[in-house]
Amino acid sequence: MKQMFKRFLKAQSGAAAVEAVLILPFLFILYFSLQDFTALVTFNRKITLTSATLSDTIAQYQTTVVRSDITDMFNAVGMIMQPTPSANVRVNLYGYYLNGTTPTIRWQANNGSGPTCAAPDTSTYATLMTSGNDLVVAVTCMNYTPWVATFFGQSLVGGTTFLLSQTIASRPRASATLSCVTTSGGTTACSS
Repeated sequence: MKQMFKRFLKAQSGAAAVEAVLILPFLFILYFSLQDFTALVTFNRKITLTSATLSDTIAQYQTTVVRSDITDMFNAVGMIMQPTPSANVRVNLYGYYLNGTTPTIRWQANNGSGPTCAAPDTSTYATLMTSGNDLVVAVTCMNYTPWVATFFGQSLVGGTTFLLSQTIASRPRASATLSCVTTSGGTTACSS
């Protein structure tokens, strides 16, 4: 039996090594591509959760939210986005009101970090609002560079970095309008 096994091993003469050399690169690319796809889906879910959390939390304020309260809420971004540093994530908050039939910004605030997010598309906001009823909008974005692009060199895969972005709108719950002021008891609207 031992001799038969030894003959079988000898008869292979490197076929397994050749097969491994041909198949392993494709398996590695497939594995890391699936890892990148999974990470992309996970980050997309996290930025959606960030937008939804901030928009919903601010929409629960009575009539006025203070900028320092919004700054405190921005601290939650780091907890939601872990292990991604919150410095890599941008959150823009907007308060819209209906000026005739045009949604108009009443106030805005951002966390001052991360990539530049595009302003929300307000073309459908008029259908979500009525006169005298505000809308709180949170836009969250981050850049995502696939690991495969980093490993193989970005020039091989087109230098791809994806801007992941999510916009969530909420109506204020406790009142029809919601203002943002820079200081408690102040009248200066939030502007960044």
